[in-house]
Amino acid sequence: MNRLVSTKIKTLPAFYFVMFMLLCISAVPCFAQETNRSSVLFILDIAPEARSSGMGDVGAATSPDATSQRWNAAKYIFAQQQRGVSLSYTPWLSKIIKGMNMGFLSGYMCFDNNAIGISALYLSTGGIDLYTYDGTHTGTIMSGEYSMDVSYSRRLGKYLSGGITLRYANGIRVESTGAASGVLRPSPAFAGDVAFFYTKPVEMLGSETNLSFGTCLSNLGTKVKLSGDREMFLPMNWRLGTSWDVKFDRNNALTTSFDINKSLVPLYYEKNLTMFEAIGKSFDQARDFAWAVGLEYSFMKSAMLRTGYHDSKNNRGFRYFTLGAGLTYQSFRFDGSYLITTSNISSPLSNTFRLTISYFWK
Repeated sequence: MNRLVSTKIKTLPAFYFVMFMLLCISAVPCFAQETNRSSVLFILDIAPEARSSGMGDVGAATSPDATSQRWNAAKYIFAQQQRGVSLSYTPWLSKIIKGMNMGFLSGYMCFDNNAIGISALYLSTGGIDLYTYDGTHTGTIMSGEYSMDVSYSRRLGKYLSGGITLRYANGIRVESTGAASGVLRPSPAFAGDVAFFYTKPVEMLGSETNLSFGTCLSNLGTKVKLSGDREMFLPMNWRLGTSWDVKFDRNNALTTSFDINKSLVPLYYEKNLTMFEAIGKSFDQARDFAWAVGLEYSFMKSAMLRTGYHDSKNNRGFRYFTLGAGLTYQSFRFDGSYLITTSNISSPLSNTFRLTISYFWK
């Protein structure tokens, strides 16, 4: 068991351009503050795999791979390989809790102008001993969270695709002993994503490039019932991104990606609020947002170096810098990433690393 120390944590180019400008207008920086943001199952709002997390948590418009369902399922249509599967592992929040792990399994299959994807995400906290400030043991908690997805994507044009994802999520049974004895069984939640992806080859400055745009409305669905009559929303989110791939020659290429996110959950808890009312209030009550930029350098499509920066102007996250690398061998790809916090306050995300192994075939 582990001793827990309390830590306070706080389809078209023109269309995407208009949406991007609207988000920028709403994304006036605000200072992080302690709030009562009513969302649960936070695993649905984090990066569970190594490639995107090595690029600052971008993923709306990056090139498709086996983990695309987490970011934008519509990307599967443009995958170079017809099938792929991946497995990711993260020792989560290892700075404050030992034995807290996250696993992510995902895969896809393309046929004609369609694609189907599946994924499963699981987070286990292990066993956590609770203590008061004077060292008195008050109980032990064991808990976890998980989600399962299935997606369907379809080509809508030569360069455009769309996708929908259906999701089931729940919290594993929470048991505690001692003074904090009791059992909490959160209700299951059902949600969905709606995504679009646009990608087109463009010759620019005498170089062969590829310009991509992506957007995804994620975790739109039911609320989770906790204790009594209190209900909380899933971490509903609007992600909008762009990616620019430049090939310098046969062996060298560079990808630059940018994502911006807007939380669709109200800043303060309100009883009996519907999903659509909550989305509206998320724009009225707060201008919180997060943005990320990432770079990926590829040599002979065999070795990749990545870096990125993520900035969150709200209580959902922290500012951090990321590093990553990838290596392909025949049909396998191995990815790793490492997170370095740049916040003025200590972050439990510091020194987080992720590992992903993928396998592709036709």
